[in-house]
Amino acid sequence: MTAASASGQGAGSPSGWDARLYLLWILYNTAAFVTVLTVGFLLAVLGSNVLHLSLASGRTLVALLVATGGAALFGGVLGSLQWQVVKERVPVPRKAWITANVGPALLAWLLVITPAVIDAQNTGKDASTAYLLAASQSLALGPLLGLSQSTVLRAVTRRWAWWIGANLASWLLVDVAVNLLAELFGGADVLTAKGSIVEVYLTLIATTPLTGRALLWVLAPKALIPAPPAPDDPAAAR
Repeated sequence: MTAASASGQGAGSPSGWDARLYLLWILYNTAAFVTVLTVGFLLAVLGSNVLHLSLASGRTLVALLVATGGAALFGGVLGSLQWQVVKERVPVPRKAWITANVGPALLAWLLVITPAVIDAQNTGKDASTAYLLAASQSLALGPLLGLSQSTVLRAVTRRWAWWIGANLASWLLVDVAVNLLAELFGGADVLTAKGSIVEVYLTLIATTPLTGRALLWVLAPKALIPAPPAPDDPAAAR
């Protein structure tokens, strides 16, 4: 029996609603996003100002190591905290869930963040500003998290494909909302040089209420794939 199956009315709801798990999802994701963005920022600045990463310096390998470290940090922190909620509904291996988070993060670091920091170093620009803008631009890769995580959920729920759509919809809705706010109030667009690190935090955190509700529905008891019966213990049959 999973923890969710013993948690009462919330776990038994057809919609999968459970207020405790919903609030935990928001809390854990918020803590993870703040942690990984802050430490990632320090990694980017370290790579530029201390290690002096640049293509001309021949330290591409070091840049790749920094990118891998950033991705591992993202996947480790976010994956571990999200797993604390997921495991209460389904027996998903912790390692598999964390790995599903590392992949998209590595793409973001390799394709967006690290090149931006290297370019800033080569052109004499501020590395911290480059990281901020690159981090905001890499938010476009957010839906890849849903795609990657769905490969893990496929074995435990019939609604696994909906998790992909839920993530895509969440990121799109938040992106639209942020851009509308930018138009209304000005200077709040995280996709331009007018953005701030606080706005990047808020953009990430704003997706968590949407993805949290979707997760509970995807992992609703009625949607779960029954676990195969355990084989009889030969010793017990003697």
